[in-house]
Amino acid sequence: MTAGAMLTTFLSAIVVFALDPNLVFLLFLPPLIFGDGWTTDVRTFLRYRQPILLLAIGLVVFTSVCVAYAARWLLGFPLALGFVLGAILSPTDAVATDAIAQELTLPRRLAAIINGESLVNDASGLVVYAFAVTAVTSGAFSLGFAVLQFVYVVVVGLAVGLGGGWLMARLLGWIRASGLSDALIAVSISLVTPFALYVPADALHASGVLAALSGGMLLSRKSGNMFDADARIAARSVWNLLFFTFNGAAFVLIGLQLRSIVGALGVYAPATLAGWSLGIAAVVILARYVWVFPVARLRRVISSRIGRNEGPAPSWRVLFILGTAGMRGVVSLAAALALPVHFPHRDLILFVVFVTIVVTLVGQGLLLPVLIRRWNVVETDDGLGRDIALARVRMAEAVQARLRELEASIAQPAEWEVIGRISAEYEQVVAHFSAHVDGSVDADADATQHALKGRLRREAFAAERAALHALRRSGTISDEAYRQVEWEVDLAESRLSEG
Repeated sequence: MTAGAMLTTFLSAIVVFALDPNLVFLLFLPPLIFGDGWTTDVRTFLRYRQPILLLAIGLVVFTSVCVAYAARWLLGFPLALGFVLGAILSPTDAVATDAIAQELTLPRRLAAIINGESLVNDASGLVVYAFAVTAVTSGAFSLGFAVLQFVYVVVVGLAVGLGGGWLMARLLGWIRASGLSDALIAVSISLVTPFALYVPADALHASGVLAALSGGMLLSRKSGNMFDADARIAARSVWNLLFFTFNGAAFVLIGLQLRSIVGALGVYAPATLAGWSLGIAAVVILARYVWVFPVARLRRVISSRIGRNEGPAPSWRVLFILGTAGMRGVVSLAAALALPVHFPHRDLILFVVFVTIVVTLVGQGLLLPVLIRRWNVVETDDGLGRDIALARVRMAEAVQARLRELEASIAQPAEWEVIGRISAEYEQVVAHFSAHVDGSVDADADATQHALKGRLRREAFAAERAALHALRRSGTISDEAYRQVEWEVDLAESRLSEG
């Protein structure tokens, strides 16, 4: 994405692009924050809430303070302006870290803390950002008034998000129960929802970010009653595309403006700009390590209950990886782009933010997988696999119970034959996954069998597609029939890949 931004810099020599800062938050933040809330595991979040909040709130404040004083020393910024830069750079990027965690299978506790932090620190960092920008533009700051305003911003933002999310869940549930819902309607409403939560909260001068976040978490818990299978498949595809597009678009937008930003900084020597930017990036990176190590040890000294709730103390290698997982990304970029046009040193702030994002995404993003592989910091407890196996056993048992209930209404031999085949399939499911739950299955042999089954299934799908293509080429079937059958094969193969 950063490479794309650099490429679009060349386009800015031809295209004059003016970006309205007031639209940046409205366009980018609601869907991104809502999506973070949607994908949050609430129970895991609550279990590790203490380390998450220490990172998402404590580290945000600590980073903002460190950057504020560094900006005062390096760039000559007033402290209030330095806090603006610190608040912009304090949130971490969930997208980059999630991608690495999923690819390399980080331990569940570490992944949960990193993901939970990136979720909450977006909100806390942007709240600090709002106060700092107000202090700079108004020239006044009252601690007592700021505390009261902070309480109002948080409470009202959460109330709007939870209340609006509840109303939206009821609306979608009613539409589905009335038989009026289809995938297009469901996806359309899901796209509108983040803005429907963000805008009212913002109009009340509360936190639209917290509204979108809390609404996303609530609706995710109720999604089973709101959407059918087709709507969920469609929504997942659309939202994955949306996340990719919005993350890329933010870098493209700043790429289109980089030439004018650099031009406005012509009074500074290139070496000076590079030194300032790299210095701020170093402060951002080091502040995380300085916070992570002592806080992780100190909290266990203060409370003995932590070990019972969270397990044994993490090793220094795990803490180092936690410190390295501090890449900055699209939220910082959106916050910088949202600064008013005539904000003091806006171009310099944008440049420093862009350089810091590049340094952390490239530097830490490349270092993190190396450290994880070299130190073998991967998931060793297959708790997730057991949970999935247990869910499949309980689901299959529920199907068998329902089939037994339906036996009383069966009158034709054909019905008995079909229900017998379905029941036999689910008996096999129960037997197979019960062995995973109790650990009696040979994991290596099962993995070999699963891989063989997957290979043969893919060979079968390839043969189906070859036959389907031949039918279309010969004109035996219509294009409409071809597309429908191809979609069914695609869904079947996608389920094989997920399994």
